[in-house]
Amino acid sequence: MEECLICQEIAGTVAVPGGQLPTSPEVAAIHVPPLNAESVYLGYLMVCPRRHAEDFAALSSEEAAAVGVAIGRWSQALRGAGAERVYVAVVGHHVAHLHVHLLPRWPETPADVAWHAVDEWPGARRGGFEEAASFAIQLRELYPNTDNPRSD
Repeated sequence: MEECLICQEIAGTVAVPGGQLPTSPEVAAIHVPPLNAESVYLGYLMVCPRRHAEDFAALSSEEAAAVGVAIGRWSQALRGAGAERVYVAVVGHHVAHLHVHLLPRWPETPADVAWHAVDEWPGARRGGFEEAASFAIQLRELYPNTDNPRSD
């Protein structure tokens, strides 16, 4: 859909930091770009079906499985990059294209910062487009294959 921001990001008509992360033919994973701000929370990823689908109910079994694999893969990658936890959320309120948010909790985040605010506290790891691109490239280099990022 032309007006869907997620479809535009997947199609490459809206730039995403570092390009798409390796996934599968059914799924795309990206580092969130700083769309309405000068900076973005570093490590904030999204996993989306390539086909425009509004929610999990609209996915085929193959697409749903591929989304799950991509969530696991990039959660592992974020943990490998130093995240203490990776929060997974689907809201689907603003953009009607399923996009699963992966929010890392970095070790310096104070204990009293809620999961949904890890990207908002004053000391949160933030950067511009180039810093987010470097982070995405680092993740891609750490986990270059499309099977399982763990080698153990």
